Amino acid sequence: MKKKLNVSLVIPSHKGKKKLPKLINSIKENTFLPKEIIICGTNKSDINLINKEDVKSLNIIFLLSKIKNQVYQRKKAIDNAKYDLIFQLDDDVILEKNYIFNMSKHFKLGNEKKVVSAIIFTDKKKHQGIRWNNAYYKNFLFRKCLYFLNGFQKIRYMSIIKSGRIIPLMPREFLNYHKMKNSKKFLKNVQWVCSSNAYLKKYHKEAFLFQTNNKKSYFEDVFFSHSLYQKKFNLLIDRSCVAYHSTNDPTNFFNYRNTISSQYNIVKLFKKNLLLFYLDVFIFSLVHIFITKK
Repeated sequence: MKKKLNVSLVIPSHKGKKKLPKLINSIKENTFLPKEIIICGTNKSDINLINKEDVKSLNIIFLLSKIKNQVYQRKKAIDNAKYDLIFQLDDDVILEKNYIFNMSKHFKLGNEKKVVSAIIFTDKKKHQGIRWNNAYYKNFLFRKCLYFLNGFQKIRYMSIIKSGRIIPLMPREFLNYHKMKNSKKFLKNVQWVCSSNAYLKKYHKEAFLFQTNNKKSYFEDVFFSHSLYQKKFNLLIDRSCVAYHSTNDPTNFFNYRNTISSQYNIVKLFKKNLLLFYLDVFIFSLVHIFITKK
């Protein structure tokens, strides 16, 4: 029998009926298991396709949420968690078999002020931000535009520039799964991390939770993690903690438009530059309109 760790794994889910079994199967295949899995979904049928034996053996707890928002659902799950160490996941990822053990190694003392993030690859084993990174590394004008929108300051890995734009920049060797063995193990002191991460439950209340009721909260992972970064938490990405997410379509103008208000809130909350924000919106609106028409 596999050893179970004192971990509460929390999963917000909406229309996740077909996605959740794949995630649960990947958890089941891990070398170590969490002591509980809390799924907060918007429909009782969300877990109908999960094997009933797995529900029992993995201690899967389902909470029903009337609000369709990942931040609210995640908080509800965490409020009901029994254990101090929280692993949070979205319902549409799949874990490598050493994910849970490798994450847990970062929290041996029980007072670590850190957020440890997975590295997310597509099913083709390319980093999920590879299109953005390719544009950055190959396009001189794109790099100079971001440099300008950052007040002529160097662009850092996994940062937020002065215009409030989210920068998913990664070292080149992190972009391809097969090349990672030659890269450094951790990417430390980044400014934000993705929503597949781990931290101690007692520190969850110190983070800013950006929630929009019954709507998707864009950049909620950024609000959460960067607010802790500002409180001197260490944010790091561990390349031994790997999860997979299917490839997303490129962002078009209509999708981009939905994120503008969240970017504005980032500027206001984290005291970025409002003028650079407006310039950013103007420039990237034109870019996305052009892409959409193309």
